Amino acid sequence: MAGLPLLRGCLHASSLVFDRLARTVLSHRLAWALALFVAFAATSYGGVSLEADFSVQAFFGAGDAELERLESFKDYWGHDDSVFLVVATVDEGDLLTPDRLRTLDELTLLLDQHPDVASVASLTQAPRILGDGPGMLDLRPVIETVPDEPPDHPSYRSWRDDLLQHPVHVPFLLSEDGQAASLAVELAIGGDDIQAIRAPIATLREHLGSFQGRDGIHLVTAGIPAVRSDFFDVIFEDQLVMFPVILVVLTILMLLLFRRAHALFACGAAALVPPAMVFGVMGMAGEPLGILNQSYITLLPVIAVADAIHLVSRFHEEARRLAPPGMPLTAEVRSQAIRRAISRIGVACFLTSTTTGIGFLSLYVARMPVLRNFGLYAALGIVLAYATVLLIIPLVLSCARGAVPEAGRATAYTRADRLLLGCADIAIHQPRRVLAVTALVLVFCISMGFRVEVDNTLTGMLRPGHETTEANRAADRHLGGILGLEVDIQGPEGALKEPQLLRALLDMSDRALERPEVRSVTGPQTFIASLQQAVTGTREIPDTRAQVAQLLILAESSPLLAEMLDVSDFSRARMVLRTRDDGGNAFLRLAEALRDDLDQAMQAVPKDTTARVTGTPWVAYRGINNVTIDLRDSLLIAFVAVTLIILLLLRDLRMALICLIPNGLPLVVGYGLMGAMGWILDPTPAVVFTVALGIAVDDTIHLVSRYREERSKGQTLQEALRCSVLHSGRAVVITSILLSTGFAANCLSSFPSMVILGMLGAVVILVAMLSDLFVLPALIRLFGEAKPTGASSS
Repeated sequence: MAGLPLLRGCLHASSLVFDRLARTVLSHRLAWALALFVAFAATSYGGVSLEADFSVQAFFGAGDAELERLESFKDYWGHDDSVFLVVATVDEGDLLTPDRLRTLDELTLLLDQHPDVASVASLTQAPRILGDGPGMLDLRPVIETVPDEPPDHPSYRSWRDDLLQHPVHVPFLLSEDGQAASLAVELAIGGDDIQAIRAPIATLREHLGSFQGRDGIHLVTAGIPAVRSDFFDVIFEDQLVMFPVILVVLTILMLLLFRRAHALFACGAAALVPPAMVFGVMGMAGEPLGILNQSYITLLPVIAVADAIHLVSRFHEEARRLAPPGMPLTAEVRSQAIRRAISRIGVACFLTSTTTGIGFLSLYVARMPVLRNFGLYAALGIVLAYATVLLIIPLVLSCARGAVPEAGRATAYTRADRLLLGCADIAIHQPRRVLAVTALVLVFCISMGFRVEVDNTLTGMLRPGHETTEANRAADRHLGGILGLEVDIQGPEGALKEPQLLRALLDMSDRALERPEVRSVTGPQTFIASLQQAVTGTREIPDTRAQVAQLLILAESSPLLAEMLDVSDFSRARMVLRTRDDGGNAFLRLAEALRDDLDQAMQAVPKDTTARVTGTPWVAYRGINNVTIDLRDSLLIAFVAVTLIILLLLRDLRMALICLIPNGLPLVVGYGLMGAMGWILDPTPAVVFTVALGIAVDDTIHLVSRYREERSKGQTLQEALRCSVLHSGRAVVITSILLSTGFAANCLSSFPSMVILGMLGAVVILVAMLSDLFVLPALIRLFGEAKPTGASSS
């Protein structure tokens, strides 16, 4: 008990500071209200200029070597992520009938006329590549080579069988069974610019509607631009549903718990003001809305309302001490109750805001700019939430009317109080049993946590059953796949005419096709080999440079040639390996293996010619998985930083170490839950752990602060624990219910990752509540203080 005088002195000094602040605000209410309104309006107005950005640059920013290589590639060859796929399928027969081919060709020509379309690659307009006499090639489009005979005629069947075995067109433009085909629509706008591509994609989809069902053909859209456009649309559709749902649920719960209009307005201000101002600051700073920070819309309100609930609860408690329950809530009672509430919990709210802000700011050590900015603006939201508690909520409470609320006037309150005291008694009288159960839970969750895999999938961004998701899967199964791994080949002038280089590339591409994940390979080597096959009957690279040059002259009119080879000096080319989307880890493993194959093949080529792997999927998957890894790593930094802050502010090593377990337990349980459920850890669910750490620490600090306050009044350890659980525990339960409900609202989302975020967040918050009600008191009971002697042992 030797440290209690110092504790009393610190509490008294901090109370005076917050009491003076509250008195200043209440003495000049109108001036403060006007100033705060002007600040809120001016800041929030910046939100009108907020834009969305889901591009690769949003993850990396400037300075990343792989991104700079990709940008150089795009500057030379154009965007590799702007191909919008139209997948055509039939239920009966195949697409290789005259009527269906004419329909596809008519659709191809219509789409090609759109002003935002750079080109359309389709089966009907693709060159068939046939020999036409000695040293001659027939490069007419497929639609012009359709036989005049009926489909059951032998010549037509021969034509069909030959087309189904064409290595350039199958399976990129045509499935192996002929029942599916793709139209690769290259947009004139980069796929990164979501705002720009949404309108063209909507128009193109309208064009498809007029062809839907014609000749039994079903049309759906796939590809990276389609996913990005739909993702953007669904985000705002979801937020338009989830945000009102969260507000309605919070409103209902707060009315049931407080049954006071002023409590509803105070908590509503805490929920709405900080996120509105954060988005306003983002708009003014030019920070775009992205895949991570869009979660502010649902996360910040439920986080910001926590301290507001503690303040409102303490306001009611202090009002009951100043006037009998049921008496009018006079201006003097309101003013005194607000000042006392602010002076009592101002420090606790400062600590909770500091630790939560540090949790978010720990993300600033991450490699990814998107993660650093997410942490920075989230921390700003926490600061604004704290300012709301200190400045705006007192103004709202000063307008409260009615009678002094009664303690436990509702049956639910009496039962809740008894339940809280029961939790405290279990922890106080059976602490070892509580900790033994906790240890078993920890061991189980840690074992489950080893099953968690960090991954991300493009097709998993939209909900299962979404039309674009199913179209992507169809393209992966039957056609060329939706992901492309680009190979940028550079050498001296005329390098791409050298048989040695072309053979090395053809050998590498043939080995790549042996992998089941690789659906198709296109490049100058495959095109030249197909030309040679049309002339000689053998798919190979010609023996001499002159023979290669002759083939290129014969094919110079083909648009395919210009897409893969710089025909001005033959010094640069591109090769595209199209793969199915099995997730980021699988794609990166495949890319690494293909890069090794490429490096091995290039050993036989002169050193002045290089071939490097690049492409948007390659760079993007590295970025997304790195974001998740950074989130996981920064959590450890945040945990250590929060512990040091608690130690610094409480000046009690024993208490700081005690706080570790109830704060870490929810995170371990959440991680174990992911392993047990088989959930993939991607950036969106990973945010939960940083948020949960801040919230768990918040509740712990409120309970510990109340415990220390009661001890400073001379209460025994057991009495102080019961009092802290009864009074602060009530607010902890209320905030936990509200926060878990807010998280659970995300289960209404159309995104699988947001559904996981909602379920995981709700569970972690509830576990944090149970940890503070049972584990924290049990730890304090056993290890909180040196073993008392004499009278204090009672």
